[in-house]
Amino acid sequence: MTRLLPLLLPLFAFIASAVADDDDKSAGCGKSVASTSIGVTKKVTISSSNTNRTFYVHLPRDYDAEEEYPVILGFHGAPGIGIHFEADTMFSAPRWGDGKITVFPDALGGVWATGLGNMTTPVEQDLKFMSDLLDYLRDNYCVDNEKIYATGISNGGGFINRIACDPTVGANFAAFAPDAGAFTGFERGGDAPCNPYKTPIPIISFHGTNDTTIPYYGRNDSIPTPPIPYWLQGWAERNKCDLNNVTQTVYNSSAEHYVWNCDGVDGVMQHFKINGMGHVWPSTEPNFSQLNSGDKPTVVQANQLILDFFDRWEVEDRGVSGWTTTASTTTTGPSETAATTTETGPAATTSAAGGGSAAGRVEVGMYRWSLGAIIAVALSAWI
Repeated sequence: MTRLLPLLLPLFAFIASAVADDDDKSAGCGKSVASTSIGVTKKVTISSSNTNRTFYVHLPRDYDAEEEYPVILGFHGAPGIGIHFEADTMFSAPRWGDGKITVFPDALGGVWATGLGNMTTPVEQDLKFMSDLLDYLRDNYCVDNEKIYATGISNGGGFINRIACDPTVGANFAAFAPDAGAFTGFERGGDAPCNPYKTPIPIISFHGTNDTTIPYYGRNDSIPTPPIPYWLQGWAERNKCDLNNVTQTVYNSSAEHYVWNCDGVDGVMQHFKINGMGHVWPSTEPNFSQLNSGDKPTVVQANQLILDFFDRWEVEDRGVSGWTTTASTTTTGPSETAATTTETGPAATTSAAGGGSAAGRVEVGMYRWSLGAIIAVALSAWI
């Protein structure tokens, strides 16, 4: 027996590891799913905070209940519903969504809570909805708990910023990708709490310089939003980034790509400043937000950049090695010289409240294409 012990110990370790891995699987692993629910988008209703809440779930075409899948949550702008964001981004189409569970939640009243004074939904209630939604996903599908991600546009981008700042709900997510984010609550003088569950928090963000809805350099009116460089500075400080060593490259001739190394992790925070782009989802191909606003395709294909970025991160680790970047310039980050205010200084670690359903007001009309959206989703299975 003594002679066999060196041989048996590795075997016992392997068995223990396999059992532990199995215990980590979500409750939905092994649970049968109707074939009619695979490869299509289904609307789901659950109760959260004594209120019916809805979201859309799309399982990949090859969904196998014994295999763990990454999950991407996509948050629409305001006013809107989840299917709008699905149609605009086409994240659930096989081209982008195969091998992933994609989920598109609905905000109450079409507007996500971002901390404004009289929002229809308190921030805490929308955050609770996220917890309940994730519980549903884990109970019904085979979810890879280490690979849950969030992306969103405008008001939806602002809400995922709130998730990232919440130490409890945010701890479910490995990385975040806001576009044209309405970061209400994070302007100078704001009081939005931000206590991320770990350092650093991986974030890739996008914003156009011609965005007149959520201007790149902020709003100082009744709908305040921070200058994007100021918002980035806040996250760079929370993430313990090297503020004196930010790489900047010109991306496809008319976009600026900024990369920070944070707390010893390369490329954990990235930003695309897209010159000439309006309040749209960045895509090199026409999409609904572009058509609706009269914009043209951009030089940036956000979908691929986001998927590549998400692939690097898991909830409980500090990233996958192998990130490299070739910088044409070394800078301290995007300039605020064109901002409505030229104040400098450290970003607020608890950064703004405000009054009114701001995001809902500023985005009225952005998603007045519901019929086209539904048609696009129906066609997405063929792309």
